[in-house]
This record gives sequence, C-alpha cells and structure tokens, in this order.
Amino acid sequence: MSGKAETPVQGAGQEVRALTGTVERLRAGAVVVQHWSGREISTGAHKTPVTAPVRVGVLGLDGDAQGNTKVHGGPDKALCCYPVENYGAWAAEGREIGEDGFFENLTLRGLTEAQVHLGDVFLLGSARVQVTQPRRPCTTVSARWGDRGLPARMQETGRCGFYLRVLEPGVLAEGDAMTLAERLPESVSVAEANRVMNVDRLDRAGIGRLLASPELPERWRRDLERRLTGRLGDDSARLGG
Repeated sequence: MSGKAETPVQGAGQEVRALTGTVERLRAGAVVVQHWSGREISTGAHKTPVTAPVRVGVLGLDGDAQGNTKVHGGPDKALCCYPVENYGAWAAEGREIGEDGFFENLTLRGLTEAQVHLGDVFLLGSARVQVTQPRRPCTTVSARWGDRGLPARMQETGRCGFYLRVLEPGVLAEGDAMTLAERLPESVSVAEANRVMNVDRLDRAGIGRLLASPELPERWRRDLERRLTGRLGDDSARLGG
C-alpha cells in the first residue's frame, strides 16, 4: 500500500515525504523463441512468475535474460517496473492486456510514473535501487498483443513504466515494500521525462528542465541538446510506424 511517512526523504525538501509501494508481482524469463503476430522473435520478454525470494544483482534478477542486449538489460536497465494501476486504464480504453503484459520484472502498486522521479533511490527487499529512466516501448510489445499502435499509445498516455539500476544487491519477493529513501534536488518525474522525450518533443522549457535534472541518461542528454538546434530524431522504426 502506498502512503506518506512522517520522516522527510533524505536529500529532498521538507514538502516531500517518504513514499512506499508494494511489489504486487515478480517475474523473470529466459531467452526463448516466441511466435507473435506472425513473427518469430528470440526474446526474453515473456516473463514467468517468481514466487520464492530471489536474488537481485547489478544485472537484474537471477534467471532473467534479454534477447537484444544492445537495447535491453545492462546495469541501467537491470529491472523493468510497471504500475499495476495502469492495467485498469488500458481496460477502460478497450485494450485487454493480460497480466504482466508489458514484460515487466516488477509489477508495482502505489508507485506510478507521476510519483516516481529520475534518480530516486528506493529500499527494495534487502536491496537498494535507483530509478534511471522511463521505458521507451518498441515493436515487441505490439507483436505480443497484435496492436501496432500500442507502443505509441504507451508513450502518449505516459503509461510506460520505468527502469531501475541496482546500487546494492539483495533479495526480494512478492509483497515486499519499495520505499523511497532519497530524492535528488531538481529531479523530474518519470512522467515528465517521458512527456518531454516522447510526446512534446520540441518543448524548449521542458527540455531545459530535463537537461538541468540529475541522473539523465547521457544518450538522452545528447538527443535533447540536438533538439535545441532544431534536429529531431526519427522514432518510427522503434515504434513500428
């Protein structure tokens, strides 16, 4: 259950209080061949439930893997998180996305994209983790659900999820709390980072705030700096457009 504690979060202003969510579901998956929407894909996207406590290290959960390590996985994308609250919003749109349908490792309750900031440090089970960036969805999601517009809609709505790096390895399990321990000054929410990066891509004021924020991925920083000179990258291949 999410809520507010009485003790201020380390490094944040007095107006910010400790935020706690819960690991609703926990999943990992090996790389296998999937047949989705007429395509054969070698991927670790399809995750299976982990019901016992599991170790998490700098590269993620024991037993988890990624098919395309050029864009997935690695220390800055060790854990993929998705808020359970988003599933109801998808259903309200008429999109029936199955449980854990966005290939997340952690389905979280009480920690949405609007609540979580880039650079936030959380206590998770016996581990210590840090939010690195919003997820930028790709065509694997659309292939899984036969919905070509789904990746773009994830970005448009901000229902994208986010990634964690593991600062201190540990053990975690379903039902564990995920509690905010530190928030960096001038940080921006995952929702705002997604909006500027993927929706309002020429919002100069938003770009400025994002560039001034801590813990912005260096590749994103270069992209935003190019936008200020009028150069806008093409995301159509990633989104399947």
